[in-house]
Amino acid sequence: MRRIKYRRYEFHDPDPEERKAPLFAFVYDVPYLGCCGIFPPRHILNWILEQGGSTGGMGPGATWEPFSVDQQEYDELWSILDTLDPQSLGETARYTIVKFKRDSTFDHITDWREWIHAVAEKHRDTYRRVMQGSENEDVT
Repeated sequence: MRRIKYRRYEFHDPDPEERKAPLFAFVYDVPYLGCCGIFPPRHILNWILEQGGSTGGMGPGATWEPFSVDQQEYDELWSILDTLDPQSLGETARYTIVKFKRDSTFDHITDWREWIHAVAEKHRDTYRRVMQGSENEDVT
């Protein structure tokens, strides 16, 4: 699995931290990569990866050299994410409270903003319950 070099930005910290992590850990360290715990389909993921991230401004951020993944790498990534306990990543990634799930219902949506809105409409309430402490619930 490819290792990604990136910078991690924290709120009110002027000096970003240089990082290098396997792709499966990197995706758990990018703010707002998924939506309500749902991992994006490849075309949405690639749109995000090709943006190169953000310093975060008023919140945390991450930046990297823009890249994309082909179908084989996406499938390999998902096979790891599907069985990975994200909390096992420890300090390697920041956003490990909710395990990524897939919902192919929205794979036909090509625009990132439209995808986020559609996913949130379906998964928001369950995601909120999970984030409020009902961690035994499945996000989907």
